[in-house]
Amino acid sequence: MKQYRRVYISFWLSACLLAAGQSAEAESLLTLPECISLAMKNNPVMQISQANIERSQWDLKEAKAYNGVTLNYNLLYGRSNQPPSWYNNTTSQYPVSFNPLTGKMIDYPAWSNNYTFYEHQLKLLVPLYTGKKLESIADMASHGQAAIVLDQTVTKQRLALEVTNSYYNVLQATSLRNVAKQAVDDFSGHLTNVQQQYDVGNVALSDVLQTEVRLANARNNLIKTENAVKMARYKLNKVIELNLTDETELEDSATPASYTLTLEDSLAEAFKNRAEIQQAKLKIAMAKDKIKIAHSDSLPTVSGVAVEKISDTAPSTSKHNNDWTVGVNVSFNVFDNQITKSKQEQAKSELIVATQQERQLEDAITLEVSNAYLNVTEAIERIKNNQVAVNQSQRDYAMAQERYAAGIGTNLDVMDAEVAMTQAKTNYVLAVYDYSNSRAQLNKAMGILY
Repeated sequence: MKQYRRVYISFWLSACLLAAGQSAEAESLLTLPECISLAMKNNPVMQISQANIERSQWDLKEAKAYNGVTLNYNLLYGRSNQPPSWYNNTTSQYPVSFNPLTGKMIDYPAWSNNYTFYEHQLKLLVPLYTGKKLESIADMASHGQAAIVLDQTVTKQRLALEVTNSYYNVLQATSLRNVAKQAVDDFSGHLTNVQQQYDVGNVALSDVLQTEVRLANARNNLIKTENAVKMARYKLNKVIELNLTDETELEDSATPASYTLTLEDSLAEAFKNRAEIQQAKLKIAMAKDKIKIAHSDSLPTVSGVAVEKISDTAPSTSKHNNDWTVGVNVSFNVFDNQITKSKQEQAKSELIVATQQERQLEDAITLEVSNAYLNVTEAIERIKNNQVAVNQSQRDYAMAQERYAAGIGTNLDVMDAEVAMTQAKTNYVLAVYDYSNSRAQLNKAMGILY
């Protein structure tokens, strides 16, 4: 009974350790959404994008602030050899002055026949009419701020696509390395078989030499693929801001599937979702705002003004100035040598440019979606075709080995069958990950974030 108990406990301890190991392995896996999340959090391009949004918000506040009340204070403090017009203190030829900034008296020598004075001025300005100039400036800043927010969406889509492509490139390179490693193992096993056949005199030395050459070529290809895996991983780590040599295992989420939307449906999704199209429309709106701003220079501006001015000497005299003014200021540009007209024509040209750029963008999006759509459909067909080729090549390789072992096949048949099988597997791997990358490109082209 005790022995049974020890076995039972040992079994459960082993099971727990195995489960813990599998759990730790599962936790160390990086998925594609996790990689995208890391990039969105750590990549410098997102920090730059966020800083641009914050700057645009302050630009908008600044533009709106111009269409409001401003209050300005000015202090003039100094000395002069001429008394101010309001100065009437004749009791002292050489006054002793008081400095209001330091709170101390200033004793001047007897020969210093100078006068200390100061002047305070408060000026209140309220814009009443500017020909819609200030309103148009605020509208243009608002449109610009909205365009920068959309630019962050575009940045996210581009970054998500870069991460996705880098992620699948690592998986593709890993799969190609596995194919190359399998080829090395196949040739190594076949070389052992050929060597045994040669040792008993069943085959010629040329079979051994040819197999060794094929094995060396396969090893050369394996070295290349191993280097490709490292380089692909470095690029992914750089994008998601991990340590360059980090080798965290990736979850293989490449699943060949069919694409059900038509090209027309894909284009419709793109024109509905793409942030760049909305940005183009905002640029047109900003160009129209510029036309309004330029036109406002040919209209009068009206503002309310209130000024309070207090003037005195130090020390204060029995008489000082206390002036105030309240009124309306009207300004009108009578002649500016066609500067305003030039600004208007420049703004109209910018509107034409923005309108034509929108058309160019629509054409570019159409081609981008069409290209990605064709790549997806092509990859789907290649996957189907190469899957058949892989199955047939594996069968042919097995048959070639059997014929060679039976003495009715040649060494060249076996090696050619293995090369054909390796090529079929390579083509299949490329098709699978071409589909994944093309599908990600199509999603980005249709304005799907990720």
